[in-house]
Amino acid sequence: MNTAARRALTLGVAVLGVVAVILAMVLAPRFFTGEPEAFYTPASAQLAEKDAVTVADLNPDAPIPDAATLTAQLDAILADTSDGTSFNAQVVDVASDTVLYDRNAGTNGTPASSLKVVTALAALDTLGGDSQLSTSVLLDGNTLILHGGGDVLLGDGKSDPSHPKGYAGLATLAEQTAKELKTRGISEVTLWLDDSFFGDAHNNSAWDKSLFTSNNIGEVYPIAHYAGRAGESTNAAYQSDAAEQVRKVFSKELSASVKVTEGGRGSYDGGEKITEVKSAPLRQIIKHMLLVSDNYIAETMGRLVAIKRGVAPEQAGAAVAAVAGEHGAEGVQLVDTSGLAAQNKISPAALTTVLRAAATSNKPELRELVYSLPVAGYNGTLMKRLGQQSTLGLVRAKTGSLTGVATLTGMTITQDGRLLAFSIFAHQPGGTLAPHKPIIDSAVTAIRGCGCQS
Repeated sequence: MNTAARRALTLGVAVLGVVAVILAMVLAPRFFTGEPEAFYTPASAQLAEKDAVTVADLNPDAPIPDAATLTAQLDAILADTSDGTSFNAQVVDVASDTVLYDRNAGTNGTPASSLKVVTALAALDTLGGDSQLSTSVLLDGNTLILHGGGDVLLGDGKSDPSHPKGYAGLATLAEQTAKELKTRGISEVTLWLDDSFFGDAHNNSAWDKSLFTSNNIGEVYPIAHYAGRAGESTNAAYQSDAAEQVRKVFSKELSASVKVTEGGRGSYDGGEKITEVKSAPLRQIIKHMLLVSDNYIAETMGRLVAIKRGVAPEQAGAAVAAVAGEHGAEGVQLVDTSGLAAQNKISPAALTTVLRAAATSNKPELRELVYSLPVAGYNGTLMKRLGQQSTLGLVRAKTGSLTGVATLTGMTITQDGRLLAFSIFAHQPGGTLAPHKPIIDSAVTAIRGCGCQS
């Protein structure tokens, strides 16, 4: 097991208005075992002094970068390429909401997984960062009903509160169920699976079939273990029926104490709830989703937002877009909530608006969104990007990759101490997977290194 080098990231957000608020974004190191760790670090956490990376303190009086100077630098980097690739981008000073760079930033494009920033905001705003998702067991006579409430990170073993994946364990649920059945003198049950919470919204007509064969997504259910995969690793294959697999695991665990016969499946009316296990708080799930860019969790979050807002789960994209609109993002048109669909349309300007709205929100869980993003050169989908000294640990951003599309959306702090939000899209008509990521990274390096005074 390798120990990752300790890196610290301090970013701040000044809130316009009567009260100035600084958002401290601090990164605590973890041990890695092949998969980037997802975790939530309180803003008050302290790092060992000897391991700190020196970063200029945020200064509310620090000069805002000169837009003309920054534009000249970025235009040179983001010029259209010989293969037809074009770039759309925006850079915004968070404290003042001043647009410092705009390259067709209001034009809608395909966001790929940068869209998960919007899904995260919608879920945290609609459901709350402290909310937990219940997987419950009900009893109706000798019928035991396993009911899915949206937790798709169930573990097969005992509940493990150290990580959102497996925070609620099926072995623990079975143990609690067996104990309750014993007190009632019940030694034989028929196990019904109620996976009806998402209705028929298991698939999406906008998804190309190759997304399933390439292991980018599986059928989405409101009850699943390991985010719909066969095992804990993010490299494990998606299951064709994650809900049924949960029933099999739960049934096997319960069978050690009670005789279990397989029953029906679908919506079940009635029954008394006898026990439950709850997921990690939503803020932890969102951090994990953003860190590893988990499509299954993102699609689950979208469906939960839709249900909470009183619309059908099939309208998850529209529900998330509506929340984005309430935070100032204009022209957002979504058909899914993971970014897998090429038909999703959002602009870099809308994404920087969402980021700034989160960072300057009066809701703590929204402010936390920014430091739930992967850290440059350190973890998640940015582990192998922007790792040079000038950006290492000093950029937080969400990546996006599809055929013909590469995006990067996040925040960084300038040399002078101004916090900037940025979103950059690359579109290549020829259809190469994630075209010209190095050019995007060069642009972010320039943003981070900017003093940019005239």
